[in-house]
Amino acid sequence: MSVRPESLCVHVLNVGDGDSIVLQFPADVNGRRKFALVDCYKSTKTIDYLKKLGVNELEFVCATHPHYDHIAGIPKVLDTFKGSIQEFWDSGFRHTSLTYDKIINKIKDDTNINFIRVTSGMERIINDVKVCVLAPSIYLRNRYDTYGVNINNASVVLKLEYKDPDAVNPSVIILGGDAQFDSWAKVIEEFPHHEKTDNPEQKVEWKKSFKPLNCNVLKVAHHGSKHGTALEYVEKLDPEYAIVSCSDSSRHGFPHEIAWLSLKEVSHMGVKDRIYFTDYSEPGKPKSGTTVVITNGTTTHDIVSLGEGTDVVPKPP
Repeated sequence: MSVRPESLCVHVLNVGDGDSIVLQFPADVNGRRKFALVDCYKSTKTIDYLKKLGVNELEFVCATHPHYDHIAGIPKVLDTFKGSIQEFWDSGFRHTSLTYDKIINKIKDDTNINFIRVTSGMERIINDVKVCVLAPSIYLRNRYDTYGVNINNASVVLKLEYKDPDAVNPSVIILGGDAQFDSWAKVIEEFPHHEKTDNPEQKVEWKKSFKPLNCNVLKVAHHGSKHGTALEYVEKLDPEYAIVSCSDSSRHGFPHEIAWLSLKEVSHMGVKDRIYFTDYSEPGKPKSGTTVVITNGTTTHDIVSLGEGTDVVPKPP
């Protein structure tokens, strides 16, 4: 599948144990593309990659949560695109780090940015792509400053849905941020699946199933941490492909074997070459480098591995 004007592309950059994800939306009727950025760990690589894509402005920059490996490069992005960023999406988790303070101050200095603390259910339609926030839930948001929420469970989780008018089903891509068990539990509760039961004693009439969390591609939460990938929620999402942004030299031991086994338990994942690691070399398969998902609004997806190291800026497909 080539990158055509109607293609939605999700570029998961190889930045080691961190996230920098570029969203390249389909062209509008005037042939104009729009772009967004979800997290930024390595600013130089991310900005240079954006320039290679011809990006002059961003629809939104989303800081999924204020951990350093997700926001370290955002201050430089805010400087580079000052006056050309429409919205800044924040999880609402107030952090005491100098990097987070720097981000907030730079946003205050740019009157063009609309600052939004997002929560589950918020949607934007950008060039025919529906961007839906699955997390954090309001329940967790209300606990940030009182009963305590792990910063990873404050992470923003995004669902991208894009459907060609002639397609039966849309393309669905979920970006898991660093969400852990508490967050995924609320996602499953707030976006429930309705499906036929195998229990013959449950007298519920079944007419049509509805599975809002099924996806084609999952950007795995928390770099393959055992705390961010549980079999139950992965089975709900039932992805065909998974992308893990992690490093061979991870001091946290990512990807954890428990997470890997949970992914492989899903029927699609049992097939070789369905799990991509940006900077981790699994046995018999080299690292994927920057990994690009390309879809034209159907359930068919091309996954392109650029194969570069963390400090190399590859040419986008």
